[in-house]
Amino acid sequence: MHSDAAITAARLSVVENGDLGRWADQVSPEIADSWLRCVDNGHQGNRLDKQLSFVGDIPGAPLTRVARAVVTQWSATAGPIPASILAIDAHAVVRCRHDGTSAVAAILDTWPVAEGFSITEREFGTSAGTLALSLGRPALVSGPEHFHPDLVGLHESAAPVIDDAGAVIGAIVLVSDQPVAEFAAAVTRTLAAQVGADLIAGPSTALSATSARLAARVHGTGTFAIGAAGDHTIFDPRANALDGSDSAVLTEAVRAALVDCRFEPTSLTLPSGSPVEVEYESVEVAGDVVGCVLVGTWTKSPASQYSSAMARQGAHVAPVGPRDYTAGMPLVGAAGGELGRSRNKALLTPMTSTRSELALSIGEHSNRLLTGEKGVGKRTLAVAEFKAQHPDGVIHPVDCSVLDTGRGDSRWGDTQPLASVVHSSSTASELVLLSSLNSLDAMGARQVDAVLRSLATRATSPLVIGCVDATTVDRTRPYAMLSRHFHGVTRIPSLRYRPDDIADLCRSILKTISPRHSLRLSLSVIRVLEGYSWPGNIDELVDVLGYVVAHKPFGEITVRDLPATYFRSAPRKLTPLEVAQCETIIHALYEVNGNRYKAAALLGIGRSSLYRKIDSFGISYIG
Repeated sequence: MHSDAAITAARLSVVENGDLGRWADQVSPEIADSWLRCVDNGHQGNRLDKQLSFVGDIPGAPLTRVARAVVTQWSATAGPIPASILAIDAHAVVRCRHDGTSAVAAILDTWPVAEGFSITEREFGTSAGTLALSLGRPALVSGPEHFHPDLVGLHESAAPVIDDAGAVIGAIVLVSDQPVAEFAAAVTRTLAAQVGADLIAGPSTALSATSARLAARVHGTGTFAIGAAGDHTIFDPRANALDGSDSAVLTEAVRAALVDCRFEPTSLTLPSGSPVEVEYESVEVAGDVVGCVLVGTWTKSPASQYSSAMARQGAHVAPVGPRDYTAGMPLVGAAGGELGRSRNKALLTPMTSTRSELALSIGEHSNRLLTGEKGVGKRTLAVAEFKAQHPDGVIHPVDCSVLDTGRGDSRWGDTQPLASVVHSSSTASELVLLSSLNSLDAMGARQVDAVLRSLATRATSPLVIGCVDATTVDRTRPYAMLSRHFHGVTRIPSLRYRPDDIADLCRSILKTISPRHSLRLSLSVIRVLEGYSWPGNIDELVDVLGYVVAHKPFGEITVRDLPATYFRSAPRKLTPLEVAQCETIIHALYEVNGNRYKAAALLGIGRSSLYRKIDSFGISYIG
């Protein structure tokens, strides 16, 4: 066996001269070839900044799902070992990591070697995982055989994962801070073989389970079913008769539900013009979601109600005419009318349905993720709704943008913001409010994930609400790995879509920033503020009112007291949502011959809200 000093000298020779020279016999040919590839890729083996490329977390990928299940089951059976186990895919991207000791985890976190990060030779240097991928057989890299000097304290053993076609689709890697013994190679070979076998058996098992579920749901008239399992799609006889474009839309819908793990009922209008109510059912095998069955029910007669020419050409030749948003919505008491008013209310006053959705989630103790532009009041709304239901509840606010994630290990110390949650012994209802989740890096996301998993095992786990300062969840960002802890996503509308809230918000803000001042808002000021687009949302409104308070300590606030920025000579352009709201109001007014009282009742909103929107949109008299 060659000494560590000799191997280090050989590595330095490669760095300086580009070849092994007289040191070629100090390492195996596989290690030597990897070193040369590292040099060719521009990796000089010095202390470069540890910054690996983040590719993204793929929680629904078969390799990720199976590897997590196999490693978790093995560790529960074998007990903790002083090592970390990684599963990487064919592109050397980490898809699963299980830590058995904080010492190794601390080293891996400094790079970070975490789920979603790439550890190719260009970025990470020589490692057992990349060797196993390139060689297609088990590999061992120990101490100084790593090309990067910061990795000489690690010892790795890896074995490739082989699919049913004999191709290498990933690798299982055991990383230790002690020289690995023979058992390490046996562990990686065993785990890799088990992952490969489960992946091969998975499609057939998933397909049979999905087929059985679909067969149980194809009873009854006016219904059809479509199943999805992996790359396979199953149609029942009635679904086979669907028009080609309709079938494509429904197939995409069931596949999207399976990928996103969202099985909520919905209504669809197919390209042929046929309306259908859709329900989704997940198919599970051994606790894992492996398939999905879509059950569709026609709400009217199928596409045959249109001519065959129209069915062939698509929905763009369906019967045309003015869009009637109030069709089937009688003004009084019928069953369909209340549903129509609810839908109109959700369109015209989006914050109302948002509050109801969040309140329902809190009442059911269901973790929720709130998305929306920065400054729309996500935290304020969450606190208000929680306090309304739990006046004596305890709230643990955590600003993820200032978390100290540089400690190197995955445990939270007493100085961390989540320490009070982890060690809390409160008997009252608790809320963990995580703000600015989108600011987390990979290490921070892993630490928050570990804490949330720990909290979920408590006898009385706290309610968790996360806030993302973006309108949608970006699956390529590190915080996406936390999505598994939330049962749904609620989008908080921007302030420009909530003119009805402006007056109440202004009064609340004035009470906060000038509690001793006697200030009141004039109606003209409220109209000006309601007509502004508020790109900075509530934060900008606070700035405007702060300016007013600084220049007017008491009295009635008039238009002259506002900053000149908020006067607009030309009307602003309506957004697509506002266009839909405007058209809905116009059709409702036509339906009731211009009677605004009846129009407000038809739309399910207050008369004052309707009047403000009519003025804001500039809708002329309709009689």
